[in-house]
Order: sequence, then structure tokens, then C-alpha cells
Amino acid sequence: MHQLAAKLFPISRSITGQGFRDSLVILDNELGNIMKFHEIKSGEAVFDWIVPDEWNVKDAYIITPDGRKICDFKQNNLHLLGYSQPIHAKLSLDELSKHLYSLPNKPDAVPYVTSYYKKRWGFCISQNERKTLKDGIYEVFIDSTHDKNGVLNYADFIIPASNNTNDEILISTYLCHPSMANNELSGPVVATHLAKWLRERERERVKLKYNYRFVFIPETIGSIIYLSRNLTHLQKHVKAGFNLSCVGDDLAYSLIHTPNANTLADKAAMHVLKDKPNFKEYDFLDSGSDERQYCSPLINLPVCGICRSKYGEYESYHTSNDDLNFISQKGLEGSLNAMCEIIKTLEINAVYKNTVFCEPNLGKRGLYPTLSTTTNDKSTYYYRKFLALCDGKRDCIDIANRLNIKAYELENVVQKLLENGLISDEI
Repeated sequence: MHQLAAKLFPISRSITGQGFRDSLVILDNELGNIMKFHEIKSGEAVFDWIVPDEWNVKDAYIITPDGRKICDFKQNNLHLLGYSQPIHAKLSLDELSKHLYSLPNKPDAVPYVTSYYKKRWGFCISQNERKTLKDGIYEVFIDSTHDKNGVLNYADFIIPASNNTNDEILISTYLCHPSMANNELSGPVVATHLAKWLRERERERVKLKYNYRFVFIPETIGSIIYLSRNLTHLQKHVKAGFNLSCVGDDLAYSLIHTPNANTLADKAAMHVLKDKPNFKEYDFLDSGSDERQYCSPLINLPVCGICRSKYGEYESYHTSNDDLNFISQKGLEGSLNAMCEIIKTLEINAVYKNTVFCEPNLGKRGLYPTLSTTTNDKSTYYYRKFLALCDGKRDCIDIANRLNIKAYELENVVQKLLENGLISDEI
């Protein structure tokens, strides 16, 4: 996963443009070419928004009065204000300063700044370098294009259930930021490997209860476009969803709830993440990524945000310090494993009821020892305790919470009880 992030890291990406398309192709190759690619024309209306012109950049830099090249886009694409207009001009330092962006409280970092929906040009520079600029005439050069006949791209695919269900789990992530590793390359990388894990389970003939819909989009405008084109279907069929962002570090695990924090997505994610190291729980009003769109009042999909350190909560967020050294293979694997656990929890979760009055005879079914000993056999313990709570009202997550284990650890218990006709999901 870290190698895949490193491959994507140098590519200049934005909400539109060739860099976004190139990055989708790399991810699709990793998946075995299963993505469906979509495009929507610049200028098209999507709900209250207009798809912006397609933006591409060939070069951008500043030449100082003493002939040095600084803010070189080819050295670090964060140096260019996102969606900058083209310009080639000579300016005084005072004039140039109106178009420079830096962070006094993070003097070594180059900030990430964009202006998608208002025409501007500008450069991002570390505060320390900005302090070295001396009076004189500066040459600024930005070779960018804004194509009114361009497109915005996104991709999706579905890993199908083993039955004929239309129920879906939505996994969404965004691919529009330039060279920052945690925000956002970690999201697409983990989503890609989560899909590979699901496909491997499919090949191993593990039956999937849900269809899994994976969506790779530019943030905000991408989710708005996706909802505008798929709203009726998603509202009808999505049972739980997760927006993956900033999932590459190993400092925390974070859950951003849906507005009422009462959906299946909230329940499954909370069940899995609550015992992770340095777990942090956030209200929906703390959200700042695509869960805002998925959970907005007229949409109302059950979509949580999943992060390691939440966006905006770690020191290097939206700066050049969010580099490949900030994420780790261990951090990425932790996120992948957590998402696998969430999916296994969703797959096992159901409401069952007993089919036998009083406690059934487990011994004659080989589920309980027929010889009385003092040995505490956990496998038989869970058969009895699961049945004791299996009242047709509690689901597997509820029961697992009472037993202080993870729901997916009950998979064999549930399977054996079903095989022996001791529980039923016909409520």
C-alpha cells in the first residue's frame, strides 16, 4: 500500500484534469481493470453547483530579482494555488505579496490552497522562504488552461453479493488533492486494497450478503455529482456507507458519526473502532469531507467518516509536511484491517430468535460436553450465552457487545446454531 501511495504521490491532481485521470488508471490497474469510468461536462448543473472548467497545468514558477527560480511547480506541485489562472508578468514584491500564501504558525511548510470557483492566481510558499524575499521586480509565470469544453472524471465499480439482494454497502473516497500522503492518497489506497480483499474472499467462495459499491471521486463536487446521478438507487439500496479519508498514519482511529449517530454504519464502525488505540469519536457537525453530502437532509444516506487522525486534527494537515514519511505501512494496514473487521461485522450481523423452548440440549448436538468437568471451554460458553440473548430483538452486534467480544468472532457460533436449527432469522 505504501508503494502504491508513493507511485501516486508526485502526480499533480485537482478536481478535474489529466492528473486525476492518470491516477484513476493506476488504481484501476492495481485492481485488475474493473473500474467503470465516468465523465461529466464542464458547465453542467448538478443540484446547486456547476461543474467547473477542466484545469491542467504545464508549468509555473517565480523568478526572483537575483535570477533564482522559486515556487517551482515541477519541484512541488503544492507551490501553485489550485486552479490558478494563467499569467506571465513582472511585479514588484508588494504586488506579488498579494498573491502569496504562507503559514506563519508552520514556517517550514508549504500550504495547500485552492480557488476552484473564483478566478485567481497565486503561489504557496513556506513562511521562512517568504521572509527571505527582497524588494525588486519578480517574474511570475503560470502556464495553465481552463477548458470550458472539458470534463470532470470519476469512477466506480460493484463487487456483487452471493445472493440476489439489491442491498449495498457504499465505500467512498476522493482522489483530487495533489502531493499529500495522508490527505488524501491513503483513502484511495486503502479502498483499493479493501476491494482486493473482498474479491479474494469472493474467489475463496466466501458468501457475501451485500453488494459493495466503491466510488472514487473528487471531493465535494464529486459526491454532489455522484448523488445527482444515482440518488434514487442509493437511497433505496444503501444500508451502510463509509467515507475513507486520512487513513494512513498510526496516531489514532477516528469515527465521524452520521447526524443522528443511529444508523447501521454508526453501530458497526463504533463496535469495531471503540477498542482501537487512541480512538476518537466525532459528532456529525465536526464533519468536513464527503459525508457532509451523503448525510445532508434531503439525501440522508447512512454514511460515516472513517479516519486515523481526523482531517484538520493533525499538525501536517493540508501542508507539504503531509508527505510519505507521515504515513506508514503499519498505519495503512491498521486502517485496512479495521475496514475488513467492519465489513465482517456487517456480514455476520442479523437478528435471530430461538426455535426451542427453554435451553436446548446442546450436548446431543455436539455443541456442549457430555462429561461434567471444571474446564472452561469458551467455544461451548458462547453457544449458551448467544442463545440466552437471542430474543428476536437483539442483533449480533448487540449480543457481542454484551459478551464483550467482536461480532465477527461469533460467525462459527451462528453458523453451527443455524445448521442445528436452534435459531432462525425469520422474525
